[in-house]
Amino acid sequence: MKTRILRFLLPAILVLAGSGSVLWTSVLAQHVEQIEAAARQSAARIDRLELLLDELSRAELSYVASGQIDSETLTASSQSLREIVSESSWLLGQSVAGASAAAGAIADGIKLLADAEVRARASARTGLDVMAADLLFTDTTRARAALREQLRALRKAESLTVAEGRAKDLQQAWLVLGTVALLFAWALVRSTRRSPVTTMPAAASRHGTSEQISSGQPALAAPAIVDTSIEPAPVPAPAVDLSEAAALCTAISRLQVETELQGLLARTAEVLDASGVAVWMTAGEEMFPVAWHGYDSRQLSQLGPINRFSMNALAAAWRSGSLQKVAGEQASRSAIVAPLLGVERCIGVLAIETAPGRETDKTMQAVTAMVAAQLVTVLGAWPAGSASPPADAVSSEGSSAAHLTLDRASTSS
Repeated sequence: MKTRILRFLLPAILVLAGSGSVLWTSVLAQHVEQIEAAARQSAARIDRLELLLDELSRAELSYVASGQIDSETLTASSQSLREIVSESSWLLGQSVAGASAAAGAIADGIKLLADAEVRARASARTGLDVMAADLLFTDTTRARAALREQLRALRKAESLTVAEGRAKDLQQAWLVLGTVALLFAWALVRSTRRSPVTTMPAAASRHGTSEQISSGQPALAAPAIVDTSIEPAPVPAPAVDLSEAAALCTAISRLQVETELQGLLARTAEVLDASGVAVWMTAGEEMFPVAWHGYDSRQLSQLGPINRFSMNALAAAWRSGSLQKVAGEQASRSAIVAPLLGVERCIGVLAIETAPGRETDKTMQAVTAMVAAQLVTVLGAWPAGSASPPADAVSSEGSSAAHLTLDRASTSS
């Protein structure tokens, strides 16, 4: 009875574990998108504040040079100061690094600016324009300079906060995927176990029966003989070896020189069973191949450079910042293209070529996205590709139709 219950309970547990891992990974991906979107909004707000501070500085120079100020400039400067206070308050409320020291210093600075603006407006209403100008410019010079420095510090703090949040979410995703993989491996091993077959030799059975009849005593049970002629069924290998994928991400994080990237792309092809792997980096409005495995340089030269608005999966992943997949036909291979998402922008894409049908495998998509995310941590500081394809290339075995697959116009997300 217990065996029958386990037989039905185990598949249910596996289904729940797999569904839960997909759901949790999706939640983590949404969290990363939210903090990155908040960081982009904060960066735009900081740019606006710096422009307003520049306008006040220009008005201050004009006032100091002439020794007088007209009412229009005074009104515009007062309005700019009020807008700085308003924009700064919004920034502190929406910033992902709101708890940083820079955010606290900005809060103190805008209090001083708000007080100075109120007093300047009161002076202007009574006709004391010179006093109002002194309050707006002279009395706020240090506060504005300090605010500019703290805005720069807040921008840096936000970049660090986004990077830490992304790394933490990626670590949690790997933990969930590793746990589910171990659970599936345990279930596969358990399903191959078979109960040993026990037999009683005919002679021993007859001996026990006759002895039992003659003596009236129960016959001794014959020793069990284990039948080892039945071999356990082989355990099917998983679509992607998550342990190797984790080791690959660890190796990428320790990358120090550009020459080691070729070997890591070869490992990526082995883990994902891909016939080709290529890293494309952006430069202006175009992307260029900077490293690859499984392609000949002539194949890539037929593709690059790729314009941002080209109708293919590479450009679509760059524009949208989301994973793209291309379904292969009978005579071509399939492809998965993952964006290399930096803190403020997409810096390139990771493209892999695989067998038809594997582009829809959720594990393949997830591991490709994770490898791309790990590559961003080491490629983000590297220079972008040049304006022409590389002159030298490392040739290796690969698909002869790789460029046809990656340049397909129809993409699906």
